[in-house]
Amino acid sequence: MFSPKPLALTDRPNSATQSDSTPPKKIFYGWWIALGGMVILTITSGLGFFGHTLLLDPLGMEFGWSKGTVSSAVTILLFVSAVSGSILGGFIDRHGPSTLLVLGSGCMGLGFMLLGRIQELWHLYAVYMLLGIGTSATHMVPVSTVVANWFVRKRGLAMSVAMSGLSLGGVLLVPAASWLLRGWGLRATLFIFGLTFWIVIIPIAVLVVKKKPEMMGLCPDGDPPQGAQHRGGEAFSTVSEPTTPWTRKEAMSRKAFWSIAFAFFLVLSGQVAFMIHEVSFLSPMLGSVGAATAVSLTTGASFLGRFLVGSFVDRADKRWVAAVCFLLQGGAVFTAAHSTHTGLLYVCVVVFGLTMGNIIMMQPLIIAEFFGVASFGKVSGMIMLFTSSGSAFAPMISGYLFDLSGSYVTSFTLFSSAYLLAAVVVLAARSPSPAPLCTEM
Repeated sequence: MFSPKPLALTDRPNSATQSDSTPPKKIFYGWWIALGGMVILTITSGLGFFGHTLLLDPLGMEFGWSKGTVSSAVTILLFVSAVSGSILGGFIDRHGPSTLLVLGSGCMGLGFMLLGRIQELWHLYAVYMLLGIGTSATHMVPVSTVVANWFVRKRGLAMSVAMSGLSLGGVLLVPAASWLLRGWGLRATLFIFGLTFWIVIIPIAVLVVKKKPEMMGLCPDGDPPQGAQHRGGEAFSTVSEPTTPWTRKEAMSRKAFWSIAFAFFLVLSGQVAFMIHEVSFLSPMLGSVGAATAVSLTTGASFLGRFLVGSFVDRADKRWVAAVCFLLQGGAVFTAAHSTHTGLLYVCVVVFGLTMGNIIMMQPLIIAEFFGVASFGKVSGMIMLFTSSGSAFAPMISGYLFDLSGSYVTSFTLFSSAYLLAAVVVLAARSPSPAPLCTEM
């Protein structure tokens, strides 16, 4: 007779035993990429962007140059950065961001050290050209490219983590740099600036940054390989976005490319103009201490705003998120230009700060969603060529209008009108379809 075999205890393990044997879930390596990007952008924004606002007066006093002369060097830096960024984007797509970050950090370190040894005006311009190349190689394009490669579903949150460094640089490093200038002098401070790029960014670029998750046998967001729908009872969704590489010609032939470029050209022109002239604009009404407090509120609000929007942007239409940020920031600039009420001015700079970081973040998010990540560096570099041109010349235009009118009302009103047009343009943008089938060397 057949007699059923008794079921052994090991044949039906209880859930507690099975759960105890399950290894703890590791942190997805992409989050280390995002944190590394945050540190990189903290250095490049704090020293490579905000740091120049601290250097204007010391350089002018050291050599007897006017503010306009020294400011023109910053315009050269921003313009060179825009042009070189459009070229280096394709390099990132082919070779990855690590090599570019190392080379860019080398340029930044050398540039700041040479800046401490200049003697002639042409030396200043030549060094700022070198710093412009280094800025494009260590700033938005390489960091946003690698983060876009590592995330799809959580790209917005990851991008907000990485780009919080843009605010942290102003919050943490500007006071530190100001202390160094007072205590150590201009030349020693510039040497420390340069050394910081070498000892912080280069190790991160070599040891932490990896071009794509596939290089480590991983998938974006830490998802299982394609075809696996569940892991440990957790479902994973697939986000559809272009996967075919775009050529520059194909991308620039799409209305989506020019919609993104034009919208962010308008907005970033106004944003950078307000940032550069914020202290000069607010000092007559708030005093020097009040203006410095306003700048701190701006950068602090920018840091908080990124995480606020990053918590929901992956579930939202990014065009609408961008448009709302445009309108809020434009309204803040317009209100500040026409108000002298102290409390209202502080409210305006906080609203400006809350939207400032998110506007910068929305540009790469929309580019990645519309054009995919296969040619992200190339496409974003070309778009940033146009948007950064506005950033380079808008502060000069704002200063020129101030010289003509004696106030910032005209320039800030003009820029606030551009925000409204930008909101309309970005909402009209549509994802380009179909994707091209060719590639570009």
